[in-house]
Amino acid sequence: MQISDPPPGGYPEVVWYTPPKRPSLAHRKRDFLRHLFRWGSMSEAAARTGIDRRAAHRWRAQDAQFDFGCRDRLEWRRTDILHAAAQRVNNPKVRPVLYRGRQIGHIARASDTLMVALLKSVAPRNRDESEF
Repeated sequence: MQISDPPPGGYPEVVWYTPPKRPSLAHRKRDFLRHLFRWGSMSEAAARTGIDRRAAHRWRAQDAQFDFGCRDRLEWRRTDILHAAAQRVNNPKVRPVLYRGRQIGHIARASDTLMVALLKSVAPRNRDESEF
């Protein structure tokens, strides 16, 4: 069996596979901060960025500007959660009370269980984490 030379224009149906380039460190940090702002969790942001959670903590320890960005976004998220809890207290859910097809009153309830869960999510767990 004899192997022939390739045609003069090459093999047009051959498509060479080129693996996707890995994003640069700056792009991964930017994506992590974007996800952190949206989700408010270091673990969630790391998973959505495609990095390990420990890598994000290592970046915070090594890069002061990145650490400032993380603190700023986490503080904003905590403030947003506290604001949402205050809104739930100030504007409780109103449910109508019906009797024989007519509304005879209403009950206003603030979801205490949900508010406690929100406040626990922003409370520091120990003294070391009180600064974030």
